[in-house]
Amino acid sequence: MAQKLFDYFLQAGELGGVQARTRLSLLAKMTSIEAKSKPDDEEHLKLLEEHFKVIKREFGGDKQTNGHSPIIETGKTTVDKLRKQMNIFADLTSTRSVYENDLKATAKRITEALVEAIEVERASIWLYNQQRTAIECLDLFVKSVKEHSEGIVLKASDFPNYFKTVATQRTLAAENAHKHPGTAEFSETYLRPLGINSMLDVPIYVHGKMAGVVCHEHTGNFRKWTTDEETFAYLMGNIVGLTLEKVGEAAR
Repeated sequence: MAQKLFDYFLQAGELGGVQARTRLSLLAKMTSIEAKSKPDDEEHLKLLEEHFKVIKREFGGDKQTNGHSPIIETGKTTVDKLRKQMNIFADLTSTRSVYENDLKATAKRITEALVEAIEVERASIWLYNQQRTAIECLDLFVKSVKEHSEGIVLKASDFPNYFKTVATQRTLAAENAHKHPGTAEFSETYLRPLGINSMLDVPIYVHGKMAGVVCHEHTGNFRKWTTDEETFAYLMGNIVGLTLEKVGEAAR
């Protein structure tokens, strides 16, 4: 049994739970179960060591907690939601464009998947500009009208608290987006006109560096986000990140 390889997954779990272990699996293209069965040879150890450095950067002590306690659901409702999310995830990752070089097609598939899996009205993907002074919408999907849009730009100078929050927290989960320190800046100009009351944003990482965010916007009553919803959203952010890495490699 490859105990040293598996230890990296255990350490990742200690740093960031399921999200960190999932991120390590995606980076290494190796599950924790596969790590147990592979030999502790130099090649595999070097591979896990390099990817674990990324996990430490993303989930290490310099990252602040987000100051909220996710709701952990139990019972049949949770099982049904998880089954739905995993079915959507399996369908999404079997699509040819995912993990390949068609970034826009991947973004559209992901935003459509997110509104169904996490049951929100709006889901979007935003990427930093080169100067990291703004984020631009790669794709926004609105569930009720089944429409995609893109191109909106949000400047850090206009929303400094939001940019600071997403850069220092692994998850921005705002039950009341009008009062949450990281999202309150959007209240009058964006949230209220669209009826958005709760937001869930997760980071997109490319080669260990934050490249953007995946945003989920809930209309209606205030909503407490669950751990499973945060984890699924994080998985989608990882898929976007891997696609961006593929696009970058193809451009070289």
